[in-house]
Amino acid sequence: MTGDFLTGLSAAQFLALITLLAVGSFTPGPNTTIAAVTGANFGLRATLPHCVGVAFGFASILALCAVGIGALILRSPALATIVHMAGVGYLLWLAARLARSTVLAEKQVLRPLNVWQSAVLQYANIKAWMMALATAASYMAGAPSPAQRVLLVCTTFGIFGFVSNSLYGVLGASLRQWLMQGNRVRWFNRAMGLALALTAVWIAVSVRPAAP
Repeated sequence: MTGDFLTGLSAAQFLALITLLAVGSFTPGPNTTIAAVTGANFGLRATLPHCVGVAFGFASILALCAVGIGALILRSPALATIVHMAGVGYLLWLAARLARSTVLAEKQVLRPLNVWQSAVLQYANIKAWMMALATAASYMAGAPSPAQRVLLVCTTFGIFGFVSNSLYGVLGASLRQWLMQGNRVRWFNRAMGLALALTAVWIAVSVRPAAP
């Protein structure tokens, strides 16, 4: 890659960005859990709107942080707390719905998230805002070509978000035949619901909005 394409990023900086993306995108979390569960219950195609929503949601948060909106949110304790608790509450609600689903594709209880629902989920995740703000400060501030740098970083984050969640969707979809036997889907959904609920509790307890 040339320096013009990287808009001033050194090879070391770009490698650090890719490492950050790999760790943040592919390690299990709320988004990947939802992707795996959706793939297992409804098939791979049903996970694609969620994958697009994650990619678009986080990339747009990055862009907002690049122009200073993220800092404004985190500097307001009341607004940051509202975002934080809304995200935790939504994850707990999803966890409860998931734990109640006892058969594959039980749409009366569990439905795949669409693009906009998944995008909004990113906006309700204070951890995403904090990570985006740190990324904007590290890789976007002071760039010689700000618009190109923002486009590069946001696009890269979006691609990683889409690919990582798609892979978890593939993993979930690969379990569909196995889950059809006996009560396996019931226990799978309960286990994933519990994992999602514990993630929400961890976010509520350990992630604290802080002014930059």
